[in-house]
Amino acid sequence: MSTSPNAHPESAPHLVPSGDWVVVVPVKDTRHGKSRLARAVGSDRAALSGAIAHDTLAATVEAVGARQVVLVTGDEVLAPTWAAKGVTVVGDPGTGLNDAVASGMRQAGRGAPVAVLLGDLPALDAVSLRTALERAAAVAESFVPDGDGTGTVLRCGRDFTPRFGADSASRHAADGAVRLDLPLPRLRTDVDDARSLARARRLGLGPATRAVLADRASGWIRSMQATVHRFDPDTHSGSVLR
Repeated sequence: MSTSPNAHPESAPHLVPSGDWVVVVPVKDTRHGKSRLARAVGSDRAALSGAIAHDTLAATVEAVGARQVVLVTGDEVLAPTWAAKGVTVVGDPGTGLNDAVASGMRQAGRGAPVAVLLGDLPALDAVSLRTALERAAAVAESFVPDGDGTGTVLRCGRDFTPRFGADSASRHAADGAVRLDLPLPRLRTDVDDARSLARARRLGLGPATRAVLADRASGWIRSMQATVHRFDPDTHSGSVLR
């Protein structure tokens, strides 16, 4: 039986010390991911996808340590980069997000306390993730919804069935996971289009994502053979006077 997220730790039979979580981070090959960002960044989409994943992983490693992180990816750049930093890397089976998550959970081991974290959180910081994991430790099964309230950015528990995708929050709740509506916007802002990228930018992006967007903005302005009329630094779109 799960306990209230506000329960005192001594009354929580499934208490997990924050350092014991195995954090599974699934990341799609950046050459094919984030198709809805193409309008905002065009040919820089792969670079931006890789930077977003890098910033997410950097915050995760800072929060729990590299030995507690499992990266599930088929990306030929991310995999060796993070393996060299001590992160366990598992190949993406290529059959969808939930199968990728399941592969990472198997690597963690049966019965292990697992926290599945989306890999598209460029504003994430270590404090936010640690705070969420501490709250999740007080209940058997839990999840943190995204900023819209319908998706899931973090799913915690043992040997659960991942149900990421459209309306995943309601599906995780139906499985008995406790919904944790935590005031942690840096954790709850996942990025898959220009609008969510703008929200993350207002919160403060990680250094890798910031660098890609800065290069994109300066390159866009340099390449225009006209007078810039309007430029939106959040969505990286604009217009010119001819």
